[in-house]
Amino acid sequence: MNKKSFDNLSFILLIGLIILFSLAIFALSLKPISLEMLRENVDKIYYSFYDSIINQLILGLIALLLFLFAIYLIQKRNRFSAQNLSITQKTLFGEVKISLSTIKHLISTLLLTIEEIKESKSTVNVLKAGDVNIFLHIVLKQDVNIPDISEIIQSKLKDYLFKVSGIEVKVIKIFIDKVFYEN
Repeated sequence: MNKKSFDNLSFILLIGLIILFSLAIFALSLKPISLEMLRENVDKIYYSFYDSIINQLILGLIALLLFLFAIYLIQKRNRFSAQNLSITQKTLFGEVKISLSTIKHLISTLLLTIEEIKESKSTVNVLKAGDVNIFLHIVLKQDVNIPDISEIIQSKLKDYLFKVSGIEVKVIKIFIDKVFYEN
């Protein structure tokens, strides 16, 4: 099983546990059974685990797996918060980290200079290989040639980001969300 499959399975298990727990709490809120009956059933289940050593081992194994799963999720969260929130550029004297919010600001600054654009929103993705992909959602003004302006935006943006930050953008995808008519 590869890492991505394991991460997906972990996520599904976590969601399943949360759903079961929430359904149990919801069922308790409706009081379908009396509190005394609930205690008796919990006691039966509780003592059934202590009938044999195998049940105790299974219970211990489940507890250990849940504990390891929790540790894994904590590590995953820490790795996620530390990774790819910036782009690292190597220089002769060390490294320069440029935050994704800075890249977004640079993109917005450039797009404001293009008068055919009414509104824009950008998303910056950094892939594991270090490639940078930009997704632009744009509202254009009326009577604009979409293929021409798209090519101009992609060319200007790629050149501008390289000139200002040294970042080579691999992909710039443009989504024209709307054409704005002033009337």
